[in-house]
Amino acid sequence: MTDRLDLPLRYRKELEALLREYVPDAEVWAYGNRVNGQGNDSSDLNLALRSPNLEPLGYKYVELVEALEQSNLPILVQVHEWARLPESFRREIERDYVIVQGGKKQRQNGEQRKVALGDVCTKIGSGATPRGGKDVYLDEGPYTLIRSQNVHNDGFHRDGLAFIGEGHANELQSVEVFEEDVLLNITGDSVARVCQVAPDVLPARVNQHVAIIRPDSDNLDAGYLRYYLASPEMQAMLLSWAGSGGTRNALTKVMIESLEIPLPALPEQRTIAHILGTLDDKIELNWQMNQTLEAMAHAIFQDWFVDFGPVRAKLEGREPYLPLELWDLFPDRLVDSELEEIPEGWEVKALGEVIELAYGKALKAGDRKGGDIPVYGSNGQVGWHDEKLSDGPGIIVGRKGNPGIVTWAHSDFFPIDTAFYTIAKIPDMSLHFLFYALVDQNLPSVSADSAVPGLNRNLAYMNSQLVPDDTVVEAFGEQAAELFRRRRQLETESRSLAAQRDALLPGVMSGGLEVRKPKRLLAEEAP
Repeated sequence: MTDRLDLPLRYRKELEALLREYVPDAEVWAYGNRVNGQGNDSSDLNLALRSPNLEPLGYKYVELVEALEQSNLPILVQVHEWARLPESFRREIERDYVIVQGGKKQRQNGEQRKVALGDVCTKIGSGATPRGGKDVYLDEGPYTLIRSQNVHNDGFHRDGLAFIGEGHANELQSVEVFEEDVLLNITGDSVARVCQVAPDVLPARVNQHVAIIRPDSDNLDAGYLRYYLASPEMQAMLLSWAGSGGTRNALTKVMIESLEIPLPALPEQRTIAHILGTLDDKIELNWQMNQTLEAMAHAIFQDWFVDFGPVRAKLEGREPYLPLELWDLFPDRLVDSELEEIPEGWEVKALGEVIELAYGKALKAGDRKGGDIPVYGSNGQVGWHDEKLSDGPGIIVGRKGNPGIVTWAHSDFFPIDTAFYTIAKIPDMSLHFLFYALVDQNLPSVSADSAVPGLNRNLAYMNSQLVPDDTVVEAFGEQAAELFRRRRQLETESRSLAAQRDALLPGVMSGGLEVRKPKRLLAEEAP
């Protein structure tokens, strides 16, 4: 409840540390002008201390007052013991207050014991960049260098992994990553994102934008910690802390060490991590299956329309490797064209004769209504809305920011003004064919060179595009449509699993729900 307390974060953290040190069992309320919005920079901070049994605190109260007087807090802190306040004054405080510290009394109603993260970890610290900066990165190397782009709340991402040689890795021996480590982004736009390192990238180091949090395994389960830090409430808190210290988002070691987390019994922590991890594992498996399905569709496109596999096989007298009804659709000759040799009867047209790249429409994040219509930007889906701009399925092409990125929409959709959406100019042209044709066009290469990169659609329209016989295009569309249908099923299931995980997360973390494995998970684990 401290979000209404008008006190800069650096002073709030010092105050909370003093309260934990001198009156750890007391519930502490703040009231007055720094709570009701009527204060200013010089206003006093008023605190009321409530012991577990609402009795006087004795010497602890005196020590706290002395510590506050000697602290760096630039304001006067007025501390009162609840037990010594008149009943009328207590009623006045109860009208408007915030809880600065929970104390034992609050925990008696079911709240779990909380501990400072620094007290249950063996290491909390950021990494470093090897001397020489990016010049020491290798495409291959014995050591992985984990950077902020690899740390995501939905898990460890391998995209953009860097590698460093043994000598440079030895410079960073003190920031060596272990298998159970939790990684937290501490600077930049991705601040507060958290994950656990993927064991198959070890041995590894982290750079200066990533902190290693190594739990004491006798007290804190690493998986439980990872999910707790990734919970919506903790993400909001970490982002608030990171944005309070200056122009650049940053989390400090002191902030991380002082972070209080609920600490249920270790077996319960492991059960929580297992339940949430099982859901995440299924989501990850679905993603991998989708990658395979997409690769299968692209491989068919590559064989039919880039390598001309069936045509070349016929030329060489090889046996059919497709069903005969498909095999007979392909010609048995190649002829010259502006794209070199192409199958006889197929055409080469300008891309602008095949499609139109239509502009999306402005839709700010605050104006999106959160319906069931996906909203797409230049690099994929960015949200949900209750109104469509285009019928689905459809193809979105990045216009600004990530020019030329091609994304498939399974259903009706809303492309915003950083993107184009594709309209076929050839009647009944398969959108699945056009999707892979655009992927193979290398559209980012025709983006404008400016401060904000943008796709020049007039230049894109001048690109050459192979247009096969419409019966072959239709046949490919039927093959790809089935693979895309299975992809959509997996994506829908993953969204449902993610919603279950997100709904479960706050309850099990706060102790408000009984921690038992769902029947579905028990069934899947049965031999």
